[in-house]
Amino acid sequence: MPSQSTVVPESSGLSKGWSAQTLLPLTVKQIMDAAFPGRCLELQDSFVRLVGRMLNKVQHVKDVQFTLHDGAGKIDVNRWENESSDAKEIADVNDGDYVIVNGGLKGFQGKRHIVAYSVRRVTDFNEIPHHFLHCIQVHLDHTRPKAATFSASGNAAGNSISDLVMSVFNDPEAM
Repeated sequence: MPSQSTVVPESSGLSKGWSAQTLLPLTVKQIMDAAFPGRCLELQDSFVRLVGRMLNKVQHVKDVQFTLHDGAGKIDVNRWENESSDAKEIADVNDGDYVIVNGGLKGFQGKRHIVAYSVRRVTDFNEIPHHFLHCIQVHLDHTRPKAATFSASGNAAGNSISDLVMSVFNDPEAM
């Protein structure tokens, strides 16, 4: 998937590797903490994935609005119905159901919301802790500095097992 870098201030706690074309697994708290009040939202127009309970579902003629609660916070979601398949997708989920929402993060007058392009009911509840673990992994990958490891000879080596095995074969006295 092609990527396009976005500028993320260091004060946001996110590294500069975020891409506007990446589907980021996030929690509502991460979204709300991504910017300080009164400033533009650094993650605005990013594609995000959220998992939580659907609350206050309101069906309109061409769209559905609801609140997503993921245990870390609440955010408003809007799903436009452009085709009959979109209406069927939304008809399959009800208030109180756990859902997976993929969509674009938007901000207007300091309020954040999601414009969803996919809302589906969770059928395997292992997806819920998996999502939160994925959020943690992505957060750590993008906030921790990358540590370089060095072999006994002082050369930089990769972090993989195969790099470790190859360093032992290349320098057997290193062990």
